[in-house]
Amino acid sequence: MNLLLYAICTIIWGSTWLVITFQVGGASPITSVFWRFLLSAVMLAIFAFVTKKKMRYPKKDHLLFAGQGVFMFSVNYMLFYISETMVSSGMTAVAFTSLVYYNMLGMWIFFKKPITKNVIIGSLIGGVGILFLFLDEITNLTGGQKTILGLLISFIATLSASCGNLLSQVTYKKGIPIVVTNTFGMFYGSVFTLLVALLFRQDLAIPMTSQFLLSLLYLSLFGSVIAFGAYLTLAGRIGAEKAAYTSVLSPVIALTLSSFYENFKWTPYIGVGVLLCLLGNILTLKKPSAKKA
Repeated sequence: MNLLLYAICTIIWGSTWLVITFQVGGASPITSVFWRFLLSAVMLAIFAFVTKKKMRYPKKDHLLFAGQGVFMFSVNYMLFYISETMVSSGMTAVAFTSLVYYNMLGMWIFFKKPITKNVIIGSLIGGVGILFLFLDEITNLTGGQKTILGLLISFIATLSASCGNLLSQVTYKKGIPIVVTNTFGMFYGSVFTLLVALLFRQDLAIPMTSQFLLSLLYLSLFGSVIAFGAYLTLAGRIGAEKAAYTSVLSPVIALTLSSFYENFKWTPYIGVGVLLCLLGNILTLKKPSAKKA
């Protein structure tokens, strides 16, 4: 089951890097994020109603839902959409792999969960693999202050996602179904995004083109409803620090899709990077060997 959940997250999120580019320029990043998670919240609410999930929870739980929504389904995505207007999706993917380290530290600090040697080694190998994947882009970094600002925004976006991950651990331990937490979380996230849009006087209209609408549907249903449901279930089962490793392998899939749809060229560096990511993935998921008595 863990491998199935892991595969769902990795494959879907590996494709969303490409799909997001279909929306950049069609509407403001804030507007795109608002409609994406509002639509996702509606889908989940319908599913929760049909499956007769309990939807009444005390205010303290709604504070957790709201916190998770703001960090994971609003701030995180608004910043990433903005960063992709400044730097390439490849560079934002590099920044997002830092989720592994944010989550490891967060689980250690707030949940007293020890960081195993397998996770440390696997994460380091995976991180090196990501550097190889984008070595040419990193060594040929151009764009001056705009590029630096775009990368900084990406790292802040990843930190926001990690805060949402850690809050999700609390709701999972309380036994609240993932469908419920995501329904409320995405709703609160979309409301917060709407407030930001109104504050900055963003146009909430979206292009009524097939490309934008289909990409919105895909990002809402697959990228948000299905992938986040699988990811947060996985995080509850194996911990946020291990589940975050999906952020390391997803760029590999993103590169594969890019080679088909964006004429991305494979190089020896990229081949080495893919192998290192896979090796790090295996080590991270491997259970530590039991100590002999």
